[in-house]
Amino acid sequence: MTDDFEEAVENIRNKKNKTERDRIYEIVGFSLLIAGSLLAFIAYFVAGSQNSGNLAIDSLEHNEHIILALFGLTLSIVGGFIYIRFSIGRFLRFWLLRQIYESKSKD
Repeated sequence: MTDDFEEAVENIRNKKNKTERDRIYEIVGFSLLIAGSLLAFIAYFVAGSQNSGNLAIDSLEHNEHIILALFGLTLSIVGGFIYIRFSIGRFLRFWLLRQIYESKSKD
């Protein structure tokens, strides 16, 4: 039974297209997480440091940067979900395979 399990694990590892695609999505998700965090951080501090003397212009620019900061937060949340989904997905495939073979060995 352990030979079947090891063979099934090797079959999962040898599927290059799916593994490469998952790895690409994992990298994209992590990149979005970092880029969104940086965008939110920079936009928030730029919004707070503006002072041209004209209150109407400052309010408009302040609002634009706050919206940009919120977009950055949204981007980092989406990137985090993508990263978590594809990084945990690989682990869950092996876990499910192990559960299946353990239940077969009990029978």
